[in-house]
Amino acid sequence: MAAIGIQANAAAESLFTRDRNVSVNERPREGYEPTGIRLGSFIVRPKVDLTIATTDNVFAVTQDVSPQFGERSDTYVILRPSFITESDWNRHSLRFGAYAEGYQHDEFAAENVFNSGVFLDGRMDVTREFSFIGGGSYDKLNEARKATSVVATPSEPIEYDLAQAYLGTLHEWGRFRARSRVDLRDYDYKDAQLIGGGTQDQQFRDRAEVNYLGEIGFAMTKDSAVFARLGYNTRDYNGLDPNGLNRDSDGWNMQTGIDFDISRLARGAIAIGYMEQDYDDPALDKVSGVSVDAGFEWFPTEMTTVSLSASRDARESALFNTGGYTASEAIIRIDHELARNIVGYVSAGIGSDDYEDIARTDDRYGGAVGVKWWINQMLSAKAEYVYENNETDQDPALQGQPGFFGKDYETNEFFITLTAER
Repeated sequence: MAAIGIQANAAAESLFTRDRNVSVNERPREGYEPTGIRLGSFIVRPKVDLTIATTDNVFAVTQDVSPQFGERSDTYVILRPSFITESDWNRHSLRFGAYAEGYQHDEFAAENVFNSGVFLDGRMDVTREFSFIGGGSYDKLNEARKATSVVATPSEPIEYDLAQAYLGTLHEWGRFRARSRVDLRDYDYKDAQLIGGGTQDQQFRDRAEVNYLGEIGFAMTKDSAVFARLGYNTRDYNGLDPNGLNRDSDGWNMQTGIDFDISRLARGAIAIGYMEQDYDDPALDKVSGVSVDAGFEWFPTEMTTVSLSASRDARESALFNTGGYTASEAIIRIDHELARNIVGYVSAGIGSDDYEDIARTDDRYGGAVGVKWWINQMLSAKAEYVYENNETDQDPALQGQPGFFGKDYETNEFFITLTAER
């Protein structure tokens, strides 16, 4: 009986929880935190964001590449009501919510879009050591103008639907933890309305993805653990691409890493491994190489958090004659608490997309600076400036051909957001 009691306590006091340190944005702010609306054993958290924004390049293009656009500056408003409802149970958990997001532009009415979505997820605790997790979501979205893996510049954003579902397990015993998860995603793109008239069928982008993940971890101490994970995926398209290529594929990603929480100094998780994505069509080269998934936080003072994230993975391409590309990205961000209810931040990032089968690379960099002010329990305000730059380096012979649209752009954007929440 004593052994069982010790194991139960070990599970309750998990060796894999990394909450010794609290970042600036996670820190509780007494008197400024929304309490939600209690409905029985659930808490409802309604929220409304109102953003006023300006941009000097609403289409994310260069004048010499697409002179049809003419003036590219615009001012727009984003209204985003949402809610999250979550359980307040001792065991198990359930969470669901929805959002709607409308864009209203001053100069370019074709950029007025509407996004919406719903989600549901939960956890069932079978024992103190073993749990099931699961959930799903459905979103109606519009592709961002800054998307680089596109075959043309449409006269208005391309609409698509994204349906997702997942199921997983979590088992923790003593110094060991095992996790498994299956994710399903289904993409359905609508036709693109082209500049100068006509449409382009986007059905060649429709696909179903299934991702399997298994992970085993070992806690070396109460503040650090090593782990190994293996992922496998299948990506099945509804048809061939416009040039008759079959872009169905399967891939795997094997990583090993460490997660830690060091005193009052730092915490994070770093995983490095090898990935490979193989396409069914022999004319398409596989995407392979080192894979990275890392996040790190440094706490130089109680008022400052420095965050660093990095990733390298294989992604699907919408360009013709290529299956996919390797996407690499690194971002650093510094958050500083100017006052108990005011936090400022600055960030910078770089990234690169390296395509297989065609001579093309997209390099990007950017940065942002902003400040958030919690006015009271129900109101907060945020102001930020965002700069982004993307340069496409591809074989000049590709430029102008169908399915190979260079994506060079530079944007300067300002946002002011007022948030009301309960």
